[in-house]
Amino acid sequence: EDELDLGLRNILNYGHTIGHAVESVSDFKIKHGEAVAIGMVAAARISRRLGMLDETGVKRLQKLIIRAGLPAEIPDFKVEDVMQAMQHDKKVREGKTRFVLLQSIGNAVVTDDVAPPLIKEVLAEK
Repeated sequence: EDELDLGLRNILNYGHTIGHAVESVSDFKIKHGEAVAIGMVAAARISRRLGMLDETGVKRLQKLIIRAGLPAEIPDFKVEDVMQAMQHDKKVREGKTRFVLLQSIGNAVVTDDVAPPLIKEVLAEK
């Protein structure tokens, strides 16, 4: 119903911005749920770097993802390939990529104010 993700339900896109890019760069060898799990951890790391979520929150989320049997780390893809794939996401508006980030576990916010260099740093994190 909300094809452009303009309503409240857009918090359900948590992890999807980077997740869809990971899925695409893997040529869809990484399953959707696995890619979203990777994207969730990456979004938590972005949240931490923006001072929204503390390291404890990031580690807690990462442990839950791993405990569920899902991957938590971005495979060894070229950062530029993932960045390029994100530009094709429906959440890009006027050249800005929209992210769902965490202020705390269970408290999500939507923003398009994430600098590309910060995204690249998180994508390169291991």
